[in-house]
Amino acid sequence: MMKKYALDKLVICNNCHTVHQKIPLHQGGKALCSRCDAVIYRQDDTIIEKTLAITLTAFISLLIAFQSTILTININGLEQSLTLTSLFVVILENEQYLIAVMLVFLIVIFPLMILLSLLTILTLMKLKKSGYLVKRLLILLAYILPWSMVDIFFISILVAMVKLFDYAKIELGIAFGAFILTLILDIFITKNISFYELWNQHDTIYGETHVKEK
Repeated sequence: MMKKYALDKLVICNNCHTVHQKIPLHQGGKALCSRCDAVIYRQDDTIIEKTLAITLTAFISLLIAFQSTILTININGLEQSLTLTSLFVVILENEQYLIAVMLVFLIVIFPLMILLSLLTILTLMKLKKSGYLVKRLLILLAYILPWSMVDIFFISILVAMVKLFDYAKIELGIAFGAFILTLILDIFITKNISFYELWNQHDTIYGETHVKEK
């Protein structure tokens, strides 16, 4: 077992950045910030299984959202279906190449990378395999997590819908519901698991910096 450093016994509140001393928790227990009462970390022995199931559902839902019709717009008998592919085509036809590249990365590549990385991390943790790969993926996840803009893209669709309601008939497609489900699951994952908990699970499973409870 690696030598335990003093900093490993500290944890920072993500909300107000107050530094706290780690304490052992019982099953289902939560550690709250002494200043703002935000949840810093929790003890849940089933967190890997729960998060893995939710992440897999979010991944499938996101694939459906990318491949299906988001909405259909009918203006005076002229009907147009909006899909992610058709949106890219319109942007390219207008020679907005930079926007197209940004859209591909922020709406497609990064969100898929995040979910695939999380699926791989949780699966390997469940199997207790490839500790080094899990560590590298956790580092990668920390870098790319802020670059997922699916929520911003969905809000943009809602804003466009509001502007079209007065003179167009709008029918929601399968992808619209899939986006909503993906965002709900993403919020659930974000609110119920933190990087501290993922690293703590890594340390516990692979025995690198595991702290024994008293």
